[in-house]
Amino acid sequence: MAGTILQWIKANILIVISSALILILLPVGWFFSTGWNNSIESAATDAYNKEKNSLRKASSIEYSLPAVLNGEEGYSESRAPNSIVTKFYQDRKDERDLQVTDVVERGTQFNKDSHDVLVDGLLPEAESLSELRKRGFRLGELVAGTDEAPSIYTRLLRKLNAGDAPDPETLLTTLEQFKEQQEDSYAATSSDGQISAEQAKLLDQALIKRRLDEYAGRAESIAFYCPLSAIQTENPETGFSHVPSTAPGYDSINEAAVYTWVWDYWVISDVLKGITAANTDASGVSLAVPDAPVKHVERIRVKEFNAGVAQVSDDDFGSSSGRGGRGGRGTVTSTPDPTKSEVTKSYTGRTGGTVGSLYDIRYVDLTVIVSSKDLPIFFDALGKTNYMTVIDVDLSQVDVWDAANRGYFYGQDHLVRANLTIETVWLRSWTQDLMPPSIRTHLGIVLDSDNSENIDG
Repeated sequence: MAGTILQWIKANILIVISSALILILLPVGWFFSTGWNNSIESAATDAYNKEKNSLRKASSIEYSLPAVLNGEEGYSESRAPNSIVTKFYQDRKDERDLQVTDVVERGTQFNKDSHDVLVDGLLPEAESLSELRKRGFRLGELVAGTDEAPSIYTRLLRKLNAGDAPDPETLLTTLEQFKEQQEDSYAATSSDGQISAEQAKLLDQALIKRRLDEYAGRAESIAFYCPLSAIQTENPETGFSHVPSTAPGYDSINEAAVYTWVWDYWVISDVLKGITAANTDASGVSLAVPDAPVKHVERIRVKEFNAGVAQVSDDDFGSSSGRGGRGGRGTVTSTPDPTKSEVTKSYTGRTGGTVGSLYDIRYVDLTVIVSSKDLPIFFDALGKTNYMTVIDVDLSQVDVWDAANRGYFYGQDHLVRANLTIETVWLRSWTQDLMPPSIRTHLGIVLDSDNSENIDG
């Protein structure tokens, strides 16, 4: 039997081999064909998904409107392209761009207001060192005042209808004349031409009343008390002030000094205008001291701004340099370090005055006698006048009798003496065009004109 099978196999060897191969290759082929099918399926799926995503992207676009206000969320949606929708979003975006531009322009104009340079041909730079000192000396005289012309601060106070208590010498003359008139009147009615003890007592009372009437009359005639001494410093050497009471020497004039004199005038004038606004009622009528919120400005000082002092010579004013071309001259090359300033950061979070800042900050120390109930009105008026924020307040009592002895009459309001720190913001979008090149270099400010001259050179 075995032999018969072997003989058949030998006789049919091809059939046997083929049958064996079929049995072996069927599972092997199934294994490889399954992997091949999976590979083909995966490639086909990837190609399909890729084409699907491509078609999906082609069939929809992202429409969005960016946020404008701080804290506002932008809006976006994905949808099929549509010319009407596209135009709608484009129109809304254009409207927002115009609104932002308008806000920026209005904000800049609000900050700039009517601030001028006081002396022509001085800012941002004079034509020569001699012109800088000549025009700068003229500016110093405007700030300090001379025998021939009052200080620009005196003129500002007059314009705002602010002043001081009655002049003691003038008041003394007035009271002496009144006393003589009363004495003559009493003597004329006396049989012996003498004043009696009772009449002398009445005269003393009349003099006191006349003196108080003079104080009250003065208070009724002005918007608030503010003597020039509250602004100017008698001895600038003992404390910082860019409002000297005497004009500085000709040789001490430099770019940093003249720019800071002008800048401080802007700051102080804004604070005083804010006080005027607080002392104006809803109908636009200026209130007199007895009815006004702010009664008396005792002291106002602008904190020092580290503008640097560049020592320059006539060589720095060469005609080939052009306006704005001297940005790197002088000895001022460092940039301000906000961590070293007296006030580095307030609750507002503002820290201007550094390289790349959009604004600078000037701090003001202000001491005023004010109606306690009207403090919010005063703070609000400062913010409406310019970018000014009260960041610190210390209150103390007021001795009204001592004030009366010095000629100040405040009315019937409850009063406090407020020591304030005011933060004022100055946008570089307009101030940088008036900054001398040495100060711009100190602050790390580069104008477009500076870049163009460097390229041309």
